[in-house]
Amino acid sequence: MADYDIEHWTSSHTSKDGGKHNAVSISVNDRAATRAAIISRTEQNGMNFVQRSEWAAHRNRSRRMHSDWNYTKIAIHHAGRSFACGPGALQLQEIQDMQMSRSPGALDDIGYHYALDCLGNVFEGRDIRFQGENVHNHNTGVIGIVLLENLTALNEGHDAVTSLRKLLGKMGIGRHPAIPDRQRGAIFKFTNVLCEFFHIHTLGGHREFPGQLGEGKICPGNIGLTLVSELRKSTGLRAP
Repeated sequence: MADYDIEHWTSSHTSKDGGKHNAVSISVNDRAATRAAIISRTEQNGMNFVQRSEWAAHRNRSRRMHSDWNYTKIAIHHAGRSFACGPGALQLQEIQDMQMSRSPGALDDIGYHYALDCLGNVFEGRDIRFQGENVHNHNTGVIGIVLLENLTALNEGHDAVTSLRKLLGKMGIGRHPAIPDRQRGAIFKFTNVLCEFFHIHTLGGHREFPGQLGEGKICPGNIGLTLVSELRKSTGLRAP
């Protein structure tokens, strides 16, 4: 992939069955090898991994981006109230177009490192070797993962969209978002994969990170936060 040229020494570990007792240390001479190992490990765990080139990602503005590596935290997002379960590649293209072209504050690439669609496919967003742009003023050491759907309850928010959703809900028309089983299973497995390669100690929903509530963030929605709590209980990771 021509738009990446960062190389560093690092190390990681993995095992054939994921068991801690059988973990094998792997020394590698660049971060690209660890990126590739994450992809391989994801597929070994039965998930389909879609690389940037496969969903037709735009070339990033790598000269303006910052490298990052010693990840210790994971931030879970949802795509927002304008999204629903659908083709993951098209949703990512729409998100990247929006984030890289908005004014002011255009990003140099899609802000999330990974995305999971409702079928449980794992998409590569921003290359893991670059710092993400998905938690305002709190991106260093944070891996950003977005779930490609809307995970807000009908009564969340204080704007016209929320009022309309409440009205439709009373009429029996509104959709009550729920996390599909395949997506739920994939985020649990993929979180464990990332914990194999990085010393992750914290996992939170976007709005749980410091300074986010002051900006009116509802991401990843109440439904998403319930999932985040389940992930923390399963992995033993702590809240931000």
